[in-house]
Amino acid sequence: MDNLKQHLSPEELALAAEYLHKKQALPTEIQNHIKVCASCKYEVMSVLELANFDATQPEIVFSPSRKWFVGIAAFALILLGVGMYWALVPQNKQEKQLAQVVEKTADSVVSIKDSIAEIVNEIPIEEPEKVVLAQADFTPNRELENLVARYQTQLRSAETSPVSVEKSADGFRFSWKADGLMSFEIFDNKGDLLQSRETDKQFVVYQTENPGLYYFKLINEDFDLLWCGSFEVR
Repeated sequence: MDNLKQHLSPEELALAAEYLHKKQALPTEIQNHIKVCASCKYEVMSVLELANFDATQPEIVFSPSRKWFVGIAAFALILLGVGMYWALVPQNKQEKQLAQVVEKTADSVVSIKDSIAEIVNEIPIEEPEKVVLAQADFTPNRELENLVARYQTQLRSAETSPVSVEKSADGFRFSWKADGLMSFEIFDNKGDLLQSRETDKQFVVYQTENPGLYYFKLINEDFDLLWCGSFEVR
């Protein structure tokens, strides 16, 4: 057999498998061919595996049905190869695509977690003492609250309040309609006097940047308390 022959015939493949099973030297032509043809060498080994020779049986003698047997073996080999291709190749591609999706999803989750962590880290966390102090600044003063309640119920005009409070860019503006010299006082929620001002105008402006609960009093020149109220700075 010429080494330049393209492929071994099915009969030659079966014969080579039989020789290899019996651990006998291959015919020179077949041996020379499979040395240079990796494809035929692979087919010989596949036929050897598919044939499943029984070592206890006598030497196989090929009958006219040998072509049928070799054809079945070759057909099974082809089906095996096609099955492996369609079973493995798409699966590998799907696994790669799945791995890419999982990797991208994991990266997105990590990115979202990092973004949330950055936002949380940017939120200022106040110390417990400061929070308690801030809450204390809005604790009502019992004595002044009672005074405010008295003026808002018993002494308040049914139509209008003697003193109106408006928030402006300059601070809190307190205005009234009463004439004469007035004293205007500002207290914090502890009852401490923060500011006392005399004026003959009908308004005063008080400005502070400290959050808390505050109280005010309007007193005339005869030292009569005309009004007591409260306001908050947030």
